[in-house]
Amino acid sequence: MTVIPPSAQRVATHTPNVGQPEDYRNNKLFRHMTPDEVEAIAPRLEQLRYGKGEMIVQRRDQDEGIYLLLEGALLANQYARSGREVGYRRLSPGAYFGEISAIDGLPRSVNIVALEDVRLVRLPPRLIRELFEGSPRFMRALLEDMAALTRSLTDRLFELTAISVACRVDIELLRMATAAGGDGRTAVVHPCPTHAELAVLVGSQREPVTRELNRLAGLNIVRQTGRSLHVLDMEALTNEVERIGGEL
Repeated sequence: MTVIPPSAQRVATHTPNVGQPEDYRNNKLFRHMTPDEVEAIAPRLEQLRYGKGEMIVQRRDQDEGIYLLLEGALLANQYARSGREVGYRRLSPGAYFGEISAIDGLPRSVNIVALEDVRLVRLPPRLIRELFEGSPRFMRALLEDMAALTRSLTDRLFELTAISVACRVDIELLRMATAAGGDGRTAVVHPCPTHAELAVLVGSQREPVTRELNRLAGLNIVRQTGRSLHVLDMEALTNEVERIGGEL
């Protein structure tokens, strides 16, 4: 049984093949390809826009396209029959999704929901098959990322079964801060997830997440300003993970 949230809308404004989505070239999926190889696929990409709360992909959909995120933030999730939301990962610009169904031809394994207005491009199945068969550089990046995803999901499974909620929150903040870049000592996560969204990602409820964020704020490790979360001391946050029992 597939359960989707009542608020999820599946109406998207998309404009296939209108103009050139210049920034698709920066997606990590193309990092090993030559500029000419990347340039050649531009006319075959489909440009898409979705609004906040819209569902881009629904679990069990039959769709073998690969989507590249250019702007905005997405959440990969599922819903239990009870309505409880289970989050797998938050996607930021430069990420992509859909590669699993593109490889095995089976239905989608998760929902992909827009956390804010997003802009994407889609690689259609025929183009993907051509890249599978004719571009070792494309396949190299895909295999590297599949290996990284497997490691990441293994880590998350361990965290959910062996680590406290507070520690899981700290680890997730470290992940987001690292992905946001910075000088290695501080970082700014923008837009930051809501407490409810963060709770979904760490497999908890909003209240314990709020308590942990308040505790970290009291230690001057984090500070939230509007939609930005400032990690003021990456080293101190790492020390908190180690102190309360997490593994990095």
